[in-house]
Amino acid sequence: MEVVPGAIRLDDENLIEKRYNLRKTGREGRSIETTIPREVLAREAKRLGLTVEEALHQLDAVWRYDSFRGLLLTFEAKTR
Repeated sequence: MEVVPGAIRLDDENLIEKRYNLRKTGREGRSIETTIPREVLAREAKRLGLTVEEALHQLDAVWRYDSFRGLLLTFEAKTR
């Protein structure tokens, strides 16, 4: 296996894996929702010097996809 610096390896003993159900939502089930672990937002909030509650009000979850397999989740300042 080629090791790429900074890459996530699925056999990494520190990798956290949690599974969550998918749920239809919105008009005619046009959206799918799932849950993210609270620890994910808490870690980002801490990095930004925010509480989890402040992060919930000040950040959006931004999913990036389509040019690679999977999803990339980032948290960014609300624009609305």
